[in-house]
Amino acid sequence: MAYSIVETTSPTYADVISTADLKAFLRVTHSDEDTLIEAMRAAAIQHIESFCNIRLGDRTAVMYLDDFPQTMEIPVGPVNSITTIEYATGAATKDTLSTSNYYVDTNRVPARITFINFPSIYQYSHQGVEITFDLGYAEADVPEGIVHAIKLLVSHMYDMRQPEVVRPTKKLEYGLEALLNPYRVISFR
Repeated sequence: MAYSIVETTSPTYADVISTADLKAFLRVTHSDEDTLIEAMRAAAIQHIESFCNIRLGDRTAVMYLDDFPQTMEIPVGPVNSITTIEYATGAATKDTLSTSNYYVDTNRVPARITFINFPSIYQYSHQGVEITFDLGYAEADVPEGIVHAIKLLVSHMYDMRQPEVVRPTKKLEYGLEALLNPYRVISFR
């Protein structure tokens, strides 16, 4: 099943973890490098989001499909709710699928949708199904393990500003995996 996901909103990374919290972890008492630390925070959060297939901070996204499957997984999380499911009824027209025609399981990781009765999609449409959903850990509810992983990554980037010639240890990598693996969204479909 081919799909694409487009995020239509994005959070402020400072709401996930503040610059002040990162500076305290780094033991930085001046403000000369705040911009650098903020850039490292963004890079760390983006890395964690990519590694885990999760989003930190509330977001709205649209998943585009060519047709309705019987059951499908949403390969990013955590999915908080499905807002609407629309489908192409003509070259430039869409209709909204009634909520009585599908079930949503957001307690499962990854979240899934099972369609019961679904209409035919306009035969000449590409990405004829649009699923709009809310996802991401609320900024105040990001798990502590993820927050600590952000701190570790920022600390590593802050301390190692030059390219490494020889990789000194894999301890950081193993520590990050141990912190992040419980939050990974892995889709098998």
